[in-house]
Amino acid sequence: ASGNGVQGVAGGDRPEDPSKQNLAQVTGSIQKTLGLLHQLNLNVSSFSSASQLPLLQRLNALVAELDTMQKLADGCNIQVPMEVVK
Repeated sequence: ASGNGVQGVAGGDRPEDPSKQNLAQVTGSIQKTLGLLHQLNLNVSSFSSASQLPLLQRLNALVAELDTMQKLADGCNIQVPMEVVK
């Protein structure tokens, strides 16, 4: 039973378009960043001296993910209309 959907990397005749793959990586990085921000919010809202190390670890993870996102975004050539940004 074969379908038209992408089933994975193995067995495909055509490799995925690099720009789409890069966009998927950027999207994943954005989702990871949003998750880290949510975790940071939880850490900050219930902060105690015992939670200082996890807070610092999450801050470092956020900075690292933002760096990754910036590097991935440099490879994306997407035009966003100004109306969307506004």
